[in-house]
Amino acid sequence: MAAVSPLLKPAEAAAILGVCEKTLQQCRARGLRYVTVTRGAIRYRADDLHAYIEAQTCRSEPRKPKSGNMTSRSGVVDFAEALEQTTTRKRKR
Repeated sequence: MAAVSPLLKPAEAAAILGVCEKTLQQCRARGLRYVTVTRGAIRYRADDLHAYIEAQTCRSEPRKPKSGNMTSRSGVVDFAEALEQTTTRKRKR
């Protein structure tokens, strides 16, 4: 039988993540796993906290150099045509 790691109370889990308990609730909504011991008694496993930290960690990639091309990806815009399509009416407040 495998050993069960101790379950952490919300205050302890929040301290590990460096957030307040309200933010910890928001983390649960974003995928942080938790254990419901009894109605209203929520606990956290240390392994789940570490997995959540790894999942939220961003890995930056080096920036690609900008090309010398001055055209946009969406194509060339005819500003005279775009200006004709705009309306001159003022909005009601």
